[in-house]
Amino acid sequence: MKRLLLCSTAAIHFSVGFGLAGGVAEPVMEPEVIEAAASSSAGGVIVPLLLLLVVAAALTSGGESVSPSDARLKTDVVRVGTTRLGLPLYHYRYIGDSAVYEGVMAQDVAVMHPTAIRKLPLGYLAVDYGKLGLTMRRVH
Repeated sequence: MKRLLLCSTAAIHFSVGFGLAGGVAEPVMEPEVIEAAASSSAGGVIVPLLLLLVVAAALTSGGESVSPSDARLKTDVVRVGTTRLGLPLYHYRYIGDSAVYEGVMAQDVAVMHPTAIRKLPLGYLAVDYGKLGLTMRRVH
Protein backbone atom coordinates (compact mmCIF):
# COMPACT_ATOMS: atom_id res chain seq x y z
CA MET A 1 0.00 0.00 0.00
CA LYS A 2 2.89 2.26 0.86
CA ARG A 3 4.40 1.58 -2.54
CA LEU A 4 1.14 2.39 -4.32
CA LEU A 5 0.92 5.67 -2.44
CA LEU A 6 4.54 6.52 -3.26
CA CYS A 7 4.07 5.67 -6.97
CA SER A 8 0.88 7.69 -7.30
CA THR A 9 2.50 10.64 -5.46
CA ALA A 10 5.51 10.46 -7.76
CA ALA A 11 3.24 10.30 -10.83
CA ILE A 12 1.28 13.34 -9.66
CA HIS A 13 4.48 15.19 -8.82
CA PHE A 14 5.96 14.56 -12.26
CA SER A 15 2.78 15.47 -14.10
CA VAL A 16 2.37 18.69 -12.10
CA GLY A 17 6.06 19.46 -12.48
CA PHE A 18 5.91 19.04 -16.27
CA GLY A 19 2.71 21.03 -16.38
CA LEU A 20 4.29 23.94 -14.54
CA ALA A 21 7.54 23.68 -16.49
CA GLY A 22 5.76 23.65 -19.80
CA GLY A 23 5.53 19.86 -20.00
CA VAL A 24 5.56 18.12 -23.32
CA ALA A 25 4.90 20.71 -26.00
CA GLU A 26 2.07 20.25 -28.43
CA PRO A 27 3.38 19.79 -31.96
CA VAL A 28 3.21 22.93 -34.07
CA MET A 29 1.18 22.29 -37.18
CA GLU A 30 2.44 24.09 -40.28
CA PRO A 31 -0.29 25.71 -42.37
CA GLU A 32 -1.27 23.63 -45.35
CA VAL A 33 0.15 24.98 -48.60
CA ILE A 34 -2.16 24.60 -51.57
CA GLU A 35 -0.52 25.06 -54.94
CA ALA A 36 -2.54 26.54 -57.74
CA ALA A 37 -3.46 23.97 -60.34
CA ALA A 38 -1.92 24.38 -63.78
CA SER A 39 -4.14 26.10 -66.27
CA SER A 40 -5.76 23.84 -68.85
CA SER A 41 -5.45 26.51 -71.51
CA ALA A 42 -1.87 25.48 -72.33
CA GLY A 43 -0.65 28.88 -71.16
CA GLY A 44 2.98 28.04 -71.97
CA VAL A 45 2.06 27.51 -75.59
CA ILE A 46 -0.16 30.53 -76.16
CA VAL A 47 2.67 33.08 -76.32
CA PRO A 48 4.64 31.14 -78.98
CA LEU A 49 1.39 30.53 -80.87
CA LEU A 50 0.57 34.24 -80.85
CA LEU A 51 4.10 34.98 -82.04
CA LEU A 52 3.63 32.54 -84.92
CA LEU A 53 0.32 34.11 -85.87
CA VAL A 54 1.93 37.56 -85.94
CA VAL A 55 4.75 36.23 -88.12
CA ALA A 56 2.19 34.58 -90.40
CA ALA A 57 0.24 37.82 -90.68
CA ALA A 58 3.43 39.63 -91.66
CA LEU A 59 4.19 36.99 -94.29
CA THR A 60 0.64 37.18 -95.64
CA SER A 61 0.93 40.93 -96.10
CA GLY A 62 3.84 40.28 -98.49
CA GLY A 63 1.50 38.69 -101.02
CA GLU A 64 1.91 35.11 -99.77
CA SER A 65 -0.84 33.24 -97.96
CA VAL A 66 1.29 31.64 -95.24
CA SER A 67 -0.23 30.04 -92.12
CA PRO A 68 1.40 28.25 -89.21
CA SER A 69 0.53 24.67 -89.97
CA ASP A 70 2.91 22.60 -87.87
CA ALA A 71 1.29 19.51 -86.37
CA ARG A 72 2.93 20.39 -83.02
CA LEU A 73 0.70 23.49 -82.78
CA LYS A 74 -2.57 21.62 -83.31
CA THR A 75 -4.94 19.52 -81.25
CA ASP A 76 -8.18 17.61 -81.87
CA VAL A 77 -6.93 16.71 -85.36
CA VAL A 78 -9.40 14.75 -87.52
CA ARG A 79 -8.80 13.81 -91.14
CA VAL A 80 -11.79 14.88 -93.23
CA GLY A 81 -10.63 14.24 -96.77
CA THR A 82 -7.96 14.68 -99.42
CA THR A 83 -7.11 17.77 -101.46
CA ARG A 84 -6.93 17.71 -105.27
CA LEU A 85 -3.13 17.59 -104.81
CA GLY A 86 -3.38 14.37 -102.83
CA LEU A 87 -2.64 16.01 -99.46
CA PRO A 88 -4.61 14.88 -96.41
CA LEU A 89 -7.14 17.51 -95.33
CA TYR A 90 -7.87 17.97 -91.61
CA HIS A 91 -10.13 19.73 -89.15
CA TYR A 92 -8.17 20.88 -86.08
CA ARG A 93 -7.83 23.45 -83.33
CA TYR A 94 -4.69 25.39 -82.54
CA ILE A 95 -3.54 24.69 -78.98
CA GLY A 96 -5.17 27.29 -76.76
CA ASP A 97 -7.81 28.28 -79.35
CA SER A 98 -11.39 27.02 -79.42
CA ALA A 99 -11.99 27.73 -83.13
CA VAL A 100 -11.94 24.81 -85.57
CA TYR A 101 -10.02 25.18 -88.83
CA GLU A 102 -9.72 23.15 -92.02
CA GLY A 103 -6.35 22.81 -93.69
CA VAL A 104 -3.25 20.72 -94.24
CA MET A 105 -0.33 19.75 -92.01
CA ALA A 106 3.04 21.25 -92.79
CA GLN A 107 4.71 17.89 -92.27
CA ASP A 108 2.56 16.36 -95.05
CA VAL A 109 3.21 19.29 -97.38
CA ALA A 110 6.98 19.10 -96.73
CA VAL A 111 7.05 15.60 -98.20
CA MET A 112 4.99 16.28 -101.33
CA HIS A 113 5.50 20.03 -101.98
CA PRO A 114 8.56 21.24 -100.03
CA THR A 115 8.67 24.59 -101.87
CA ALA A 116 5.40 25.53 -100.15
CA ILE A 117 6.94 25.29 -96.68
CA ARG A 118 8.26 28.24 -94.67
CA LYS A 119 10.27 27.87 -91.47
CA LEU A 120 9.09 30.12 -88.65
CA PRO A 121 10.86 31.19 -85.45
CA LEU A 122 11.21 28.49 -82.78
CA GLY A 123 11.50 25.80 -85.48
CA TYR A 124 7.82 25.58 -86.40
CA LEU A 125 6.65 25.15 -89.99
CA ALA A 126 4.15 27.17 -92.00
CA VAL A 127 2.45 26.43 -95.30
CA ASP A 128 2.20 28.87 -98.21
CA TYR A 129 -1.34 27.98 -99.22
CA GLY A 130 -1.05 30.26 -102.27
CA LYS A 131 1.66 28.04 -103.76
CA LEU A 132 -0.65 25.06 -103.36
CA GLY A 133 -3.70 26.82 -104.77
CA LEU A 134 -5.50 26.02 -101.52
CA THR A 135 -6.98 28.03 -98.69
CA MET A 136 -7.07 27.38 -94.98
CA ARG A 137 -10.49 28.18 -93.59
CA ARG A 138 -12.18 28.50 -90.24
CA VAL A 139 -14.94 25.91 -89.94
CA HIS A 140 -16.46 27.16 -86.63
